[in-house]
Amino acid sequence: MCGRFAADLDYSSLAQDYGARQAPGLPKPSWNISPGSVIALVAQDRHGQRHLHTARWNLVPSWSDTDQMSYPTHNARVESALTKRTYADSARNQRAIIPASGYYEWTPDHQPYYFQAPDGHTLSIAGLYSWWRARPGQPWLLTATILTTQATPDAARVHDRMPLLITGENLDSWLDPSIGGQEILPKAVEPGRHASETLTMHPVAPLKGDGPELTEDIALDQRVKKI
Repeated sequence: MCGRFAADLDYSSLAQDYGARQAPGLPKPSWNISPGSVIALVAQDRHGQRHLHTARWNLVPSWSDTDQMSYPTHNARVESALTKRTYADSARNQRAIIPASGYYEWTPDHQPYYFQAPDGHTLSIAGLYSWWRARPGQPWLLTATILTTQATPDAARVHDRMPLLITGENLDSWLDPSIGGQEILPKAVEPGRHASETLTMHPVAPLKGDGPELTEDIALDQRVKKI
């Protein structure tokens, strides 16, 4: 699962990198993003235009009577996304990229670890999105979930699930709504797992408040103190 992530992002550069139109009001940098927060995502409309837009991190399917689901929807398993009613419509042709600086996972004894690219580049996390509104005439709410997959052997030492990463070879197909989920979801898993093998991970202090210090390696701090 992925219950927290960090996003200290240069939106202008991201919009250029993804070829997306940047929406106003994108969220401020945060190193402790939790479910229910406003996040940034990249999605492509049926006309081929990509958008860097805000969304709420908790997917609400369009058929729901309420925007407050009775169960968590910030994560969805890639293996069952096409068959679970909550995510099926989105998995077919409403896929997104959720850019992140890194993400956190917890061991069974509640020790958090921070995962990031060794060179610090932005992670392209696989997501699904859904538009929801209470009734006709009411404003639309864009919501999203992060897709997870089975953890790689190294990552599994912390947790048995991890976010699915989208690599350059699959990015265009992933965002293209004319390509069905049945085709692209299976193709994205192995390249995404392979990309995750390059990530670094280190223990961090319990997540309290917000700021870049949340991602600092406490193992390194402990080594320094011993010296």
